[in-house]
Amino acid sequence: MSPITLVIEAVLALMLGACLFYFWRLDQRLAALRSGQDGVLRAAAELAQATAQAEAAVRSLRATAQEAGRDLQSRINDARATADRLGLGAGRIRSSADVGAMRGRM
Repeated sequence: MSPITLVIEAVLALMLGACLFYFWRLDQRLAALRSGQDGVLRAAAELAQATAQAEAAVRSLRATAQEAGRDLQSRINDARATADRLGLGAGRIRSSADVGAMRGRM
């Protein structure tokens, strides 16, 4: 073999070794990226689950609030009806002092 061939083969061997080293590092980085994506996918799934739970809680709160509103309106209506039966409507309440004053004018 000639010395030029030997030098070219040595340079090619060094370049091949450098390529192998860089491919090994690239493989490690890609593996780290893949495992990181798995973590991101897991976190996204957990976020979707938490969002679904929050939506269910909001629907439940809305239903409870509507039920409480209906119950409160029913109680208000009952109280108004009771107040009307007792003559406690607006402008109907007179204290005994008002009644005495009105009698004094007559």
